[in-house]
Amino acid sequence: MAKHKVIIDTDPGVDDCIALFMAMANPDIDILGITTVNGNVKVEQTEYNARRICEYAWHSGIKVFQGCDHPLKRSVLNAEWIHGEDGLAGQDFGEPANKKSNVHAVDFIIDTIMSSTEREVSIIAIGPLTNIATAFLKEPKIISRINELIIMGGGFNEFGPRGNTTPYAEFNIYADPHAADIVFNLGQRITILPMEVGQQVYADHAYIEKLRDMNLRCAKMAANLLEETAKKLTPMYDKMLAANLSPELGTSLYDPCAVACIVRPELFSGKYGSVSVNTDSRSEKFGMTTFLAGEKRNCLVTYKADKEAFLAFVLEHFRLLS
Repeated sequence: MAKHKVIIDTDPGVDDCIALFMAMANPDIDILGITTVNGNVKVEQTEYNARRICEYAWHSGIKVFQGCDHPLKRSVLNAEWIHGEDGLAGQDFGEPANKKSNVHAVDFIIDTIMSSTEREVSIIAIGPLTNIATAFLKEPKIISRINELIIMGGGFNEFGPRGNTTPYAEFNIYADPHAADIVFNLGQRITILPMEVGQQVYADHAYIEKLRDMNLRCAKMAANLLEETAKKLTPMYDKMLAANLSPELGTSLYDPCAVACIVRPELFSGKYGSVSVNTDSRSEKFGMTTFLAGEKRNCLVTYKADKEAFLAFVLEHFRLLS
């Protein structure tokens, strides 16, 4: 079977790191490059973190490209309060051997898609969608050439909080709603792993210990990252609930869902339609995503994950990465 050729657009980030570990471990994924964006931390740090992660996982040959340093229209938003000032919970990843590229992430995305066979390359987007929207606007021809665009973002819960940043908005979308609106409107083959799917596959204390007990370099690092994040999130549970935000039951494996989806789509259930984004900054629902059933069916929005199979899938990838 041919490998999945992918560009990973990311803002590392604790769960981004675990997603990158998984992608590096999977023998059916060929990472053409990693592009970084402002998100969990500022873009200079996300670029540096991506190179650190590659080095730590013995994949320093993967090229990393720094992208957009601010959203299209709104003010800059980061999430250091969860991921730590360095984005990686203060863990020691060492210094990367590979040097920073002078090529902008948007240009790399465009050049790679345009120089590849049509529908040969997929994009896994696990941060705000600024780079992707900018690439769409700069070179619209890439839109039809992308094989699949897999996005971790949004929230569609009809019976509870729709967001983890505001009561209506998930972080990746809220960090750049205007970019998300462009991508969801123009994209052709989109799969969305929303907040509530990531929260179904959370890492509790027992799972973190399973990772640690593997006694493997990257598995132990993942355990440390998840444990440090849990220390910050656990005391916040009641406060988030009172603020009508979607609280964490453990440390949700949001971004790893997007990597799993490209090679094991059967782990997720979804429905086809389209997605709109509230881009009115004066509205309390700014950044909210809404699923629309109808004639336009460019988005597969997932709503359920096979939790046990997914968690086993993640563990297996850490064995492969050893």
